Amino acid sequence: MLWRDGDKTIEHAVTYAQSLGFHEIFIFTNGTFPLNTPECHFIVTVDGPKTVHETIRPGTYDLILHNVRHAVTKAVFASITLGRQNVDCIEEFAREIVATGLFRGISFNLLTHWPEMVRQHGVPPAERPAVMDRLWCLKQQGYPIVLSRAAWRALRDNSWKRPIREIQLITNRRVFDCCRDVNNPEICENCGYANCVEVAQILALRPSALWQVLKITGS
Repeated sequence: MLWRDGDKTIEHAVTYAQSLGFHEIFIFTNGTFPLNTPECHFIVTVDGPKTVHETIRPGTYDLILHNVRHAVTKAVFASITLGRQNVDCIEEFAREIVATGLFRGISFNLLTHWPEMVRQHGVPPAERPAVMDRLWCLKQQGYPIVLSRAAWRALRDNSWKRPIREIQLITNRRVFDCCRDVNNPEICENCGYANCVEVAQILALRPSALWQVLKITGS
């Protein structure tokens, strides 16, 4: 959102991506800047219900909701990275997000980092199935959790094939296949990047994943 190259801004990057043939463009943001880039979807970080979010990113919750409320598109999703600070309030978070009436859906990741960081701040691997079952239960209750049945099973069992070569992370120095941790097996083997898992299921032509992405894009 802050990027500038001469007179070029993020809007020019979106237009250029469209000219290359990218039909769906998502911008990941912390939501503290106005969401005024047209022709794209926004995925906005919210770290839990307001009381929890404010302990992690003080003074930003109301600003984020203000910017989402005035976004140039209704295609805005809330995204939460689950760790020790917020994993106990998933249900409260889902209820609060839905009550705002501002978000098309709720996406999530499990904290993905070096094992010692996950042990200290993340969801332990042994607890992953229970967390995924809680998310799936919310999905079954009608909450707009961005999660296909195929991805739920894969994340729950940590069972999808990786790295995903069709995903590329481009930095100013290097292009990574899948993510920047592709060569760190200790991180990769406990990956919690749910969006990547959904991509893996789409590439495998899982019907539930194909249906999920169609719902997300509004196609």
